[in-house]
Amino acid sequence: MEKNVLTVALLVACAATQAATPEQEVAEGKKIAAGLSQAGRDLCVFDNGAPADVPHQIVRKLKVAKGTYGGVKELLPKLVEEALASKADAIADYNSSQRFGFWPWRVVRPVVTATAIRWDEPPRKTCEAMGGVRLEVILTTNRSPEALANSRGPSSETPTPAEAGEPAASSPQ
Repeated sequence: MEKNVLTVALLVACAATQAATPEQEVAEGKKIAAGLSQAGRDLCVFDNGAPADVPHQIVRKLKVAKGTYGGVKELLPKLVEEALASKADAIADYNSSQRFGFWPWRVVRPVVTATAIRWDEPPRKTCEAMGGVRLEVILTTNRSPEALANSRGPSSETPTPAEAGEPAASSPQ
């Protein structure tokens, strides 16, 4: 009995030391983003299908996974590598999750699925105006594309004063 309690306490202590603070998660995301090519950082990610008003072709289905416990963020460089190797311009139908492996009671593993797409002609809108999120933003904010798209709201298509070339108003102190 005493041996089991000690084992459980050791496992809990190990799990507690593995948890990262939000600041550490963001720093890790920035480090991963810095290791990607500019094309990889600028890859536009859509959590739902690609925008219907921009003609595109489906290049291929993508799926990357780890065999053991880990975070989704670790898989994104491999997803980018596969998408760019397929000559994709964007990623649609992005879905990330933790799934049970072969032995469900032992291992939960991260899995990312998506569809690589290629534009028929270059889009006239920015990634964000089409409802997407640049991969670099996903990594550096440690938020999912869905959460980022929802946080922008309907006013995301209007440029900020800095984007429009207007001086930014100073905030009252």
